[in-house]
Amino acid sequence: MKNEIRIERMYGLENHAPVMRDKTIFKLTWKDEDSNRVSSREFENEKGVDHSGSMAALNMAQVIDGNGWPWIIEKNGETMCHGWGGDLLDRGRLFPTCG
Repeated sequence: MKNEIRIERMYGLENHAPVMRDKTIFKLTWKDEDSNRVSSREFENEKGVDHSGSMAALNMAQVIDGNGWPWIIEKNGETMCHGWGGDLLDRGRLFPTCG
C-alpha cells in the first residue's frame, strides 16, 4: 500500500480517476415474417471477455437467418452488419453484376 501511494505521488497520479470505457451495445433487430412482428434484443460485452457481445448477437442472427427473416445488427447505433435468409443485403451495390 505504501509503495503504491509513493508511485502515485511520484508520477502525479493521485488525482486521476480510473478510466471508464463506454459500454459497447450491440442491438439485433429482426422481422418475423410469419407473424409480421419486429423484435429486437441488446447484447453487451461480458467483463473480461473480448467480443462476447458481438458474438452473441451474431449467433442469434444466424438462427434468425436460418428462418429466412431479415435482420440487422447495430453497434452503438450504427449498422454493423445485416442479412436476409443467407443473402447479405445491399449486395447489389457492392457487386452490380450480381443479381
